[in-house]
Amino acid sequence: VKTYSLPWFVALYVVGGLRGMRRRSLRHAVETAHRDEWLKAATEAVQANYQLGVEILQCRRLVKGYSDTHSRGLSKFDKTLAAIKLVAPRDDAADWARRLREAALKDSAGKELDGVIQTIKSFA
Repeated sequence: VKTYSLPWFVALYVVGGLRGMRRRSLRHAVETAHRDEWLKAATEAVQANYQLGVEILQCRRLVKGYSDTHSRGLSKFDKTLAAIKLVAPRDDAADWARRLREAALKDSAGKELDGVIQTIKSFA
């Protein structure tokens, strides 16, 4: 891309002007609702267990990238939060949340995360 040429400059200028449309898009609405749900879960958890709230906040590291990478990360994030809700009443909930997050980050296929979730379901 030769930004010093007029056609490329105009093209980039037009694309830059489209950023206002982002806030009106369906994807933005979905991402905002998802983010708000995550913050609500962390806020509620921090009132009962500070460390658990911190671990929930750190789980956002699972969501990154675009396209398929973003979809896989979002899926792991949702699985992790659902499993955290199962262990939230326990005293060692923050430790289990950390284990879930680390398992999700290690394994791209998600098999290790599924194993930790099965372990949680066995005693929850």
